[in-house]
Amino acid sequence: MSAKHTLMPTIITIVALLLPAAAWSQSHSNIPAASTSAHQATAAATAFIASLRPEQRAAVVHELADQERTSWSNVPMYVHPRPGLRIRDLTNTQRQAMHALLRASLSSQGYEKVTGIFRLDSIHGARSLAELEEQGPLPGDRPFAQHEAESFGSGSYAISIYGEPGRETNWGWLVQGHHMGISFTVAGDRATFAPMFLGATPLVLDEGVHAGWSALSHEVTRGAELMASLSPPQRAKALEPGEVPGDAFYSVGHKHELPAMTGLRSADMDAGQRRLLRALVEEYVRNADFDVAEAQLQAIDDAGWDNIWLAWRGATDDPAAPLYYRVHGARIFIELAQRTNHIHTLMRDPGNDYGEAWLGTTLKEPHTARYRFESAERAYREANEAR
Repeated sequence: MSAKHTLMPTIITIVALLLPAAAWSQSHSNIPAASTSAHQATAAATAFIASLRPEQRAAVVHELADQERTSWSNVPMYVHPRPGLRIRDLTNTQRQAMHALLRASLSSQGYEKVTGIFRLDSIHGARSLAELEEQGPLPGDRPFAQHEAESFGSGSYAISIYGEPGRETNWGWLVQGHHMGISFTVAGDRATFAPMFLGATPLVLDEGVHAGWSALSHEVTRGAELMASLSPPQRAKALEPGEVPGDAFYSVGHKHELPAMTGLRSADMDAGQRRLLRALVEEYVRNADFDVAEAQLQAIDDAGWDNIWLAWRGATDDPAAPLYYRVHGARIFIELAQRTNHIHTLMRDPGNDYGEAWLGTTLKEPHTARYRFESAERAYREANEAR
């Protein structure tokens, strides 16, 4: 790792420690406490926990410092069995309480994206099982393809709570499963929703009465609009060498490896292009409820919109083709990787993931998605060899 890469996390941490309180006080100056995300999420989480039986509560509630809080992933449930409870194991009353927690923490936009991903995974699972039944595993499929396909679906997403909402000032919740990893942290009257991983396959439904529907409808197009607005010299700066990845480079397990800021700097964009850049950033930030989103945008304002960088790979004239982009600043980090009708997105706050700056701690993400796949394949082969 270069010296430039080594210094980056330290510099960002210093900036983060200076900024969050000011940004938060500005965004909350005229909001009644009862209307804040921190207050409403705490009330909703307390009600959700109260709905659980003792054995369920033991499975859901963990210490805030538990390393499982940063051990999320976007891989299928079969590949990574999560802590907490699956939606399928909740009663209808408990599911309603869980959804109340999601709505208390997310904007209507974010809530619709998250619940849309739940539904899409059921569609993806049904399609995967039908294909396996019709033609069997294909060359190159993972050896546990059948088990993996059976683990897709809305019921497989898991929820866990870290800390004691209502009793402790600091706590968080985590919902994760295939194409999803959402970590929401409350620290007193403040809250953050980073990191957030959202993905979708299919990205757009291509058949049936809902053909054309998409749960993540603007993440690609906002980036494509910005790229289309660039002049040839600007585009040359934004484009970076390398193939389009199949996943975000800096997802779980890579939080301390964020690259140097490279590509096209926002200071070198004109006013219209900077507006498109802000629209792209807001597409991710405004997945959180209004006060949390506004505080995050204020933190980005304070760090400076002129020092945000855009990097791009792949197609620049076909939003449906494979492509990748990265938006990187001191208080925002976004990635999108698109394959055919399939996207992965990631949003981080380099200075305050998991509320680190507020909690006065530095957290590690112990495992990568690749580790999860390799471990699952090794365990599957060992189990079959033992038979």
